[in-house]
Amino acid sequence: MKLTAAIIPGLLATSASAVLDKWAPWGKRDYACINAYSGPTDNSTIAPNWPVEIRFNRNSGRCDASLDHYPTAEYSLWLHNNPVRQPAGFVTSEYQVKLQDGIPSDAGSLTFELPDDLPEVGDDSVWYLRLNTYLPTAPQMPSLFNALGPFRLVR
Repeated sequence: MKLTAAIIPGLLATSASAVLDKWAPWGKRDYACINAYSGPTDNSTIAPNWPVEIRFNRNSGRCDASLDHYPTAEYSLWLHNNPVRQPAGFVTSEYQVKLQDGIPSDAGSLTFELPDDLPEVGDDSVWYLRLNTYLPTAPQMPSLFNALGPFRLVR
């Protein structure tokens, strides 16, 4: 019985990235309201210095319509490795870096390249992109996001 009790939490921690619900909030007042309808697909492979395009809008179908009339701030694009949901509900990552900032709120698309100087990580098959913004004029200024991935990084 004690052996089982010790093994199960270890297995859950090991497989946490595989079961990450990317639509669930990554933080407080965080909503999956961005629709990224073109970009890296789940379980795809991306190489550094190769242009990748993401097309997006706010028509996700996953948000309360009350947020629709608030304008967004500029968008940013983040790269995360092995994001894991913590017991408090927040998501932490083994590694994260901002790839782009200042993306205009009306852009609708962006093109990026992964840098070739990313550090070695425990698992190169659980990378995610997080496109996010916030609503500066809405009560409590909620953040909006879309998570793309997981995908594999080939070096």
